[in-house]
Amino acid sequence: MALKSASGKTYNERTAITAENIAAYAPSADTVTEAGAGFKRAGFEVGNMVGNSFSITAPKGTFEKFFKIKLEADDRGGVKIKGTETTPGEYELPLKALPPDLSRYVAAVTFSPPPDFGPSSY
Repeated sequence: MALKSASGKTYNERTAITAENIAAYAPSADTVTEAGAGFKRAGFEVGNMVGNSFSITAPKGTFEKFFKIKLEADDRGGVKIKGTETTPGEYELPLKALPPDLSRYVAAVTFSPPPDFGPSSY
């Protein structure tokens, strides 16, 4: 999960965040504390802050209820939002279900797709 920056600088999947510019994208300490507490209250385990993000972990049902989605396994053993016959599933979760006390801090929540290497790639 990626948090909004303290500077107000925005980013997307094409933004290269590097050691040279990470400070411009870093969240404030208050953002980290409040977002972490909000996800803990919702039943998620919250990982350590790394760069501009931290992980959230919970059973499938917690994600589905909190984000108002259905999840499914992808063809490589990862997790994604359940797709339809005409629309493939996605790894980025919709933020519209977040309560206001969390949505003001969160830039994106995604599941990481499995890597293209390793035992499951052959």
